[in-house]
Amino acid sequence: MKIVVIPDVQIKHGHSTDHIKAAGNYIVRHKPDHIVVMGDWWDMPSLSRFNSSLEAEGLKLKNDLEAGNDAMLDFMMPIIKYNEKRKAQKKRIYRPKLTYIVGNHDPQVRIPRLIEDHPILEGFIEDSTNTFLTNLGFDVVDYLKIKTIGGIRFSHYIQNPHSLKGSPLGGQIDTMLKNAGFSFVMGHQQVYKMGKHYLSDGTVRLGIVAGAFYDHDERYMGPQANRHWRGIVQLNEVVDGGADVCELSIDYLKRKYL
Repeated sequence: MKIVVIPDVQIKHGHSTDHIKAAGNYIVRHKPDHIVVMGDWWDMPSLSRFNSSLEAEGLKLKNDLEAGNDAMLDFMMPIIKYNEKRKAQKKRIYRPKLTYIVGNHDPQVRIPRLIEDHPILEGFIEDSTNTFLTNLGFDVVDYLKIKTIGGIRFSHYIQNPHSLKGSPLGGQIDTMLKNAGFSFVMGHQQVYKMGKHYLSDGTVRLGIVAGAFYDHDERYMGPQANRHWRGIVQLNEVVDGGADVCELSIDYLKRKYL
C-alpha cells in the first residue's frame, strides 16, 4: 500500500495555491492508494484568539472558508480532470481512498468554539465543512480521533499518555516513539521529524511529525523559525506499522509538477 500524507496547509485568503496544485498533479502521476490530509487545511485567522487588533483588522470569516474550499478544489481538480478523460476513453478511473483528519484550526473546531463563546450566534452560523469534504469523497475523522491505516495511527496530533492535560507528544522523535508505543503520523507541530524503532521480534515502529505544507511565513515564528522543512510525505510498502518514507519538499513539487 502507498499513502500520500498532506501536512497542515493553513490556507489564508489571498495566498498562492500553486504548491497545492502541484501536489494534486503529483498524486495523479503516482497514484497512491490512500491520501491522508492531516488537518488544518483551513487556517481561519478571523477566529484566532491570538490576533492583535491590527492583525484582526479586515479579516472575514467568509473569506477564510472560501479560501480553504477553493484550495481543496484546486487540490482535487487534477484527479477530477484525469477521471473525466478516462471516462471519455472508457478506461478505468483512479479512485484513491481519501481521509481528512480534522485539526484545531479547521472550521469544525473553530466555528463551534465561536458559538460556545457567543451563544447568540447559534442558528445563524452553520459549519458545512464536513458535508463539503464528504461530497468530494473524503472520510472525515473528528479532531483528535485516530485513524489506523496499515498499522499506523494517524491523528492531527498524538496525545502524550503521561500528560494530565492531554498535551501533544513532544521532544526528540525517539522519545515520542517510546512514549507512544506504536507507529504514528501526526501534524500540528510546524517541524519535520521521522524515526524508526526496530524491535527484537521484528516489529517496526514508525514515527513521523509533519506539520507544514504551506508556502508562506508565519509572522509569529520570526525569521529563524520560519526556515523549517515544508512538503508532503509518501509512505511506500505500508504494512504492520512500517513503511519506506519518501520526503517531497514544496520546492521540488513546484519545480517538477506545475
